Amino acid sequence: MSSIDSPSVRERRLAQDLREVRIGAEMAGNAVADALGWSASKVSRIETGRIGISPGDLDLLIELYHVPAEQAKFLRRLAPTARTRGWWDAYADSLSEGYAGLLRLEAGSQALRSYCAVLPHPLLMTADYIRQVVLATWLTPSPQEIDRRIRVCLRRQAVLDQDTPQTRLNLSVVIDEAVLRRSAVAPGGAGEPDLHDRQLEHLLRVAARPNVRIQVLPFAAGIPPVSAGSFSILESRATGAPDVVYLENKTRIFFVDGEPEVHRYARDFDLLTEMALSPADSLDAIEQARTQSNGASASTVTVAPTNVP
Repeated sequence: MSSIDSPSVRERRLAQDLREVRIGAEMAGNAVADALGWSASKVSRIETGRIGISPGDLDLLIELYHVPAEQAKFLRRLAPTARTRGWWDAYADSLSEGYAGLLRLEAGSQALRSYCAVLPHPLLMTADYIRQVVLATWLTPSPQEIDRRIRVCLRRQAVLDQDTPQTRLNLSVVIDEAVLRRSAVAPGGAGEPDLHDRQLEHLLRVAARPNVRIQVLPFAAGIPPVSAGSFSILESRATGAPDVVYLENKTRIFFVDGEPEVHRYARDFDLLTEMALSPADSLDAIEQARTQSNGASASTVTVAPTNVP
């Protein structure tokens, strides 16, 4: 388990593949550098994932190594997901390295599966709910910091609204019933009484999208197969398989990218979907929770800060 200060699993996969095709072409790193007019250190940094590779440079390597067409196609698919640049670069001075890495990985993924034990996933939060999560701390951020976090989180949600199905993120979440019952009141009692209701309404609206699947894990289902809380699994657009799990706590984002561990999380999520209500019954459960929250004041429960930059 690590933060994303080091190359991500996708960067390492691309770097490893490029090293393997070079070895297969029986070329030393110095020979590659001489042939392309690069420095030997550039070849080394590409093969260790320390720097990204431009499409033009990748084409030069593919031609130099005489990479077969199918393998070349895969490398070109993998490269954009390894070190994607995007809107988050404008926030480079204010985002942690881990959070910026998470945004980059999400943008390069074709699917995200998440178990939400405490809060809805950030991709499912309303602006007002995000504000309450940010405020749920002993150290109150400045108004500017609060607004920045809200803007970033809302911009993050754009992965669900891309123009084409090929670039649009498919989101599948299992939401614990506790999330539906928990009041959205920050410490000190701050918050509008109907904020929780509006968040539940938002879940119902988002669930109507073709690329979003929401299931509710009821209390009656018993103990879930995970005891450490929420987790999310990202699926690579290049490989079509889950390759990164991320876990968030109050101060850091941790990434799990070892294949055996990722597989175990994927199996846990499959079991959670089996324990949870069907999508149709889950919508009924959300609507029931919304009706009950309208009919009686929910208990005041502090929203633990997580999942927000």
